[in-house]
Amino acid sequence: MNGPLASLVKKIDTRINEAAPKYKPNQKLGTFVIMPDAAGRADQLRCMAKQNSLSRVTLCLGAAPPRYEINPAADVTVVVYTPGRPGQNRVTANFALRQAELDDCMSDKIIEALSNVLPK
Repeated sequence: MNGPLASLVKKIDTRINEAAPKYKPNQKLGTFVIMPDAAGRADQLRCMAKQNSLSRVTLCLGAAPPRYEINPAADVTVVVYTPGRPGQNRVTANFALRQAELDDCMSDKIIEALSNVLPK
């Protein structure tokens, strides 16, 4: 739970925190990370959330809903979509990555894609 994934999650949390004041008070702005369940994983996620002081990223255990169409060969999938009401969102970027593909350069591309859908 350390390294590139923790770094990416922290960057996402920071970027969403920066954009949050630009939304109406009743609009919720956040994101989530779904990880497959494994022994000790819940404690690892709690530790990552605490160490990184996450406030806008929710860490979840289990399988993603089938409608998310997550690539089963990917170790990490990041989907960026326009904020809004469920069912009215539009996917603007999808990153299906194997473990070795998640590095600082790819994290920067993901944050750029996220920044493109958030208010300036």
